[in-house]
Amino acid sequence: TAYLTRVTGGQFQNASSVSPLLLVPMGKRWLLEAKGGLSDTFSKNAQGNYAGRVSYGLGYAQADYITKYVTVTAGRFITPFGIYGERLAPNWVRNLQLTPLSVSIAGGGSLGGMLRGGFPAGTEKVNLNYAAYFSANNTNHIVATKRSTGGRIGFFFPGPRVEMGASFQQLLQDDRFHSVGVHFVWQPNAFPMSLRSEYVRSSGIRGSGYWIESAYRLSQIPYLRRLEVVGRAQQFFAAANLDPTVVPKLGALGRDTNQADFGLNYYFRSDVRASASYGRQLAQGRNANLWTIGMTYRFVMPMWPGGGAL
Repeated sequence: TAYLTRVTGGQFQNASSVSPLLLVPMGKRWLLEAKGGLSDTFSKNAQGNYAGRVSYGLGYAQADYITKYVTVTAGRFITPFGIYGERLAPNWVRNLQLTPLSVSIAGGGSLGGMLRGGFPAGTEKVNLNYAAYFSANNTNHIVATKRSTGGRIGFFFPGPRVEMGASFQQLLQDDRFHSVGVHFVWQPNAFPMSLRSEYVRSSGIRGSGYWIESAYRLSQIPYLRRLEVVGRAQQFFAAANLDPTVVPKLGALGRDTNQADFGLNYYFRSDVRASASYGRQLAQGRNANLWTIGMTYRFVMPMWPGGGAL
């Protein structure tokens, strides 16, 4: 659950949300998992009054068959492109509540099948992880997907705790554009810091961009051990071949943007966190200050004795 207040260029927005997640293990090899979302967002309408807008969706609902080197997945799943969508997107996980602009270039959700896994790449000092998928076209508003294929490959070095990898996505309908991306992660053993970065480029009208983000937990300072400091820098470059009539439909993806964000997270407990951040966005004629403050709370409990978790 989360409650967030955002101020974008002086425009206030309050949003409360709940994201139920279900895990049902069946034997040693099968796992059923699903995640939904329901939010109510309040902001001023054209008449100057606050009005709510309810939205809901299904993040994923999939069945997994798990073996040592490969997991076979069928259903609706998060597209394995880059690292943000699969690892960092939930609001109780992400370091900054604002999503990087380049994340919406590729990825999203898929409906079909996926193979994924990992194994030592000839030595225990390097681990290879991979994912490959195919998605069908679906126009249902809850599980809408497009026909596409692609995958991701990554190399993890356990010693320095560094991962680097690349992703590819090919759209098989409409304008059939393709997207490529690279990612980098470093979480050193010596101090409580994480450094993450992604770069994505599309051959279509969605442009290209990158973000780099670092978080440092002040656990070595007794009175500040619950505090985490976060910073992010990002740039987005609109496609050079955009038709002026298409730009309004793309929203933020229709203009070049530079943005820097700074945030603080305070962990009351491992499952209760307060967050605050300030960002400055520099876009073509649309410079804005970005403020965010809120709380997230996550919890887990068994659905019934001896089986399943909610």
